[in-house]
Amino acid sequence: MIDAYAGRALRRLRLRWVVAASVSVLVTALAYDQFVDRFATDLARRWLALSAVVLVYEFALLWRFLPRNRAGEELSPSLGPATLLTVVRGVLVAFLAGFLLLPRPTESLVWLPAALYGLAALLDYVDGTIARLTDHVTTLGARLDVEIDALGILIAPLLAVIYGQLPVWYLLAGAARYIFVAGKWHRRRTGKAINDLPAGPASRILAGVQMAFLAVVLSPLLTPPEATSLGVAVLVPFLANFLRDWWHLTGRLPR
Repeated sequence: MIDAYAGRALRRLRLRWVVAASVSVLVTALAYDQFVDRFATDLARRWLALSAVVLVYEFALLWRFLPRNRAGEELSPSLGPATLLTVVRGVLVAFLAGFLLLPRPTESLVWLPAALYGLAALLDYVDGTIARLTDHVTTLGARLDVEIDALGILIAPLLAVIYGQLPVWYLLAGAARYIFVAGKWHRRRTGKAINDLPAGPASRILAGVQMAFLAVVLSPLLTPPEATSLGVAVLVPFLANFLRDWWHLTGRLPR
């Protein structure tokens, strides 16, 4: 009986995945149509190509995580409003990724990269609150939220470096989480101990500060060398937090 319910719930989730993916494709097509009007056709196609690759990656993650759509033991057949907001954030990050292959926008579009990432960062603050208010906090939502955060913090610094806003060493911000995950995977594969990380708001706060800084640095408001100086102040505690978590995970620090 439980297996039958879980099977029906998973089928409904997959149907909702198809709907969400279809809507995202439609929105992307409409955005591409606007880009064709604003940029040369070849530039618009570059934007579409990279944005589509990132979208495929994000929806592949969502498909993979569907069986984790649980608040407890029972699989929920609904993605919930908070997870759908996270999907919207993913679309915004994918659109931002498309700018990696374009010259920096000028005139009326100069604010567009900052607006895309700034809105994604704002929704990151909102989706967790909505999940708690609607009593729909799930493992899927939490994992997808982390993945979209990490992807945004990978893409935004790369774009800022391409624009000359930040030095190349700032790419450590985007690489930190993936290096951490790779190290954890290696320890698990080699049979080494993996300790639980201490609970606390530090990681979320530092990630929020990082996203806010990156949104500003993608705008015309902040330019070098001020951007670099502020970047150091933001990056050092961000990386230090990953190092602290690694020491906890490997047992070098007590809980």
